[in-house]
Amino acid sequence: MSAAEWSAALKEMRRLFDHDPTDKKSLKEWVDASIALCLRLRTVPESSDVEEIVWHFLFDADIRVKAPEYAQAQREAFESWLQDAERALLSEP
Repeated sequence: MSAAEWSAALKEMRRLFDHDPTDKKSLKEWVDASIALCLRLRTVPESSDVEEIVWHFLFDADIRVKAPEYAQAQREAFESWLQDAERALLSEP
């Protein structure tokens, strides 16, 4: 995945994180965007290097809506990973 493609993927992950659904009404649109991102990520060989927390975050929105404690833990773990990935991208030459 090129740096530009990875940057775009991280921006979409950040957008999804910032708009994580909190109720069933907002879930469908979020899931549609998540699926589109997953399909994009799966088309590149490096997708096998994407950490498990990313896949869980992208697939578990319905669980986060139902289980606030799970949501908090997963959001904290994903945000930590996302911040690290964003910093790493910025530090690349």
